[in-house]
Amino acid sequence: MMTFETLFKTNKVSLQTLFPTLKFSEVAIPDMSVGSHFFGEDPQHENLELAANRLQAFQEKYSNALLANGYLEERSFYNTKRFERSVNQITEYRNIHLGTDFWVPARTPVHIPFDGTVVISHHNDFHKDYGPLLVIEHIIAEHTFYTLYGHLSQDSLALSPKGKQLKNGELAAYLGDEQENGHWVPHLHFQLITDLLGETENYNGVAFPSELERWKELCPDPDLIFEESLH
Repeated sequence: MMTFETLFKTNKVSLQTLFPTLKFSEVAIPDMSVGSHFFGEDPQHENLELAANRLQAFQEKYSNALLANGYLEERSFYNTKRFERSVNQITEYRNIHLGTDFWVPARTPVHIPFDGTVVISHHNDFHKDYGPLLVIEHIIAEHTFYTLYGHLSQDSLALSPKGKQLKNGELAAYLGDEQENGHWVPHLHFQLITDLLGETENYNGVAFPSELERWKELCPDPDLIFEESLH
């Protein structure tokens, strides 16, 4: 059986396909991992004004860059009760990030990299969740996989309802603002998925450390499909 890595040795796409309205010549990678202090004294990303200012300063430093980061990054964003569990008196947080975040403005158009069919179009309207979410099924060389798009605008769900067929490069969504995207500074959470596990409304975007090996198989590195490096 063809591996995901082999499939995309010859099927890579440019990040310009995803964001055709943005102008950039490089990718810059802000470090938001545990202990990085990127967000100062607000490691749980609740002060969105502070977070936006920090991101703006980073963008100004790399004025020609698309800001992208986060695959398998351990983040303190999720060290809260909602992402906590205790088993055999051991507490852990679901805080290992399974996708790549693209830190771009609200209302940025998002286009899809491959032909596909929308299989999830749902508003996950909870604090620190995706807000409006799309998942699109793709088939290349008889290999089925999915791309996930989180933190969208609410009107994206009407634009791309479940069952809609899209061509590669076609507009699928717009980025949401903090009032509709799950309470985040605007960004696209982009994730690759090999098995939807029967989900019809949501899908894990972060994993418990103790389950990381399983989730790495389910959610390969988005860097595999893009011509530009995300690392």
